[in-house]
Amino acid sequence: MVILFPEIDSTEALAREAVEWVRDNLSDKGEIFVGFSGGKDSIVTAEIMRRSGIPFRLFYSATGIDPPPVVRFIRREYPDCVFLRPTRSFWKNLAVNVPPSDRLRWCCTAIKKAPAWKMPHAHRVMGIRAEESPRRKAYGRVNHFVNAETDHWQYYPIFRWKEWNLWEFISEANLSYPSVYDDGFDRVGCVICPYHSEPSGRLHAMYRDRWPGFFRLWEKEISKLWRKRQSAGKKMYHKTPGEFLAAWYRNQSARWYAEAPTPKKKIGQTTFDEIQ
Repeated sequence: MVILFPEIDSTEALAREAVEWVRDNLSDKGEIFVGFSGGKDSIVTAEIMRRSGIPFRLFYSATGIDPPPVVRFIRREYPDCVFLRPTRSFWKNLAVNVPPSDRLRWCCTAIKKAPAWKMPHAHRVMGIRAEESPRRKAYGRVNHFVNAETDHWQYYPIFRWKEWNLWEFISEANLSYPSVYDDGFDRVGCVICPYHSEPSGRLHAMYRDRWPGFFRLWEKEISKLWRKRQSAGKKMYHKTPGEFLAAWYRNQSARWYAEAPTPKKKIGQTTFDEIQ
């Protein structure tokens, strides 16, 4: 049974409602898969699940390019969390692909979603909130995802929570959280991410200052891939890999090839990426 979400303002009331909602929707579904990133949303979601009494297990998609303090936090504070690893690392995927962009998020699929799709759990709880983006706001609180790799239901107990509700809950429940939040980072996702690309270049600079090794490797691999593609006769959009990277960091027409082919898609086909 799915219960419509009431209008609730206080964090305490939101927490009570979320716990009851989980019990009403998941009490007969066996062990629940709970997606866990180590961030504020998943920390709150894990606590809601704990309070519900419903059997669950935390799963973390270990991308290999997440902030090291976040990985250490998960290992220390959530030792029972299962680490899921991709078949090929981000760097090996990059070597046979094109650089990821906000329009082509193969990295999210290959190193985050695909490892989770292999798990047998048909019912999964995620810390997704409507406030995060207009796209997520359109999801609704329960969704059924099907593609060639998976067929499962997702449930979002904290869907209507605001960010301040999360921090109030974390404070009142005395929950630990990664130190990166106190260092000025507002999310705990991948260090190398196309969603950090914006006109000022501030976000990438912030991550580079903290974890320069990731960026040295990123730029080395981009240059290597550039030379490989160019030597294979590919016509590149930018004149040099450095020019491409400068555009990529600031989200300024960072195209890879001069003429990018339009991917073919079967009529009526919808990818999991397009939904999530």
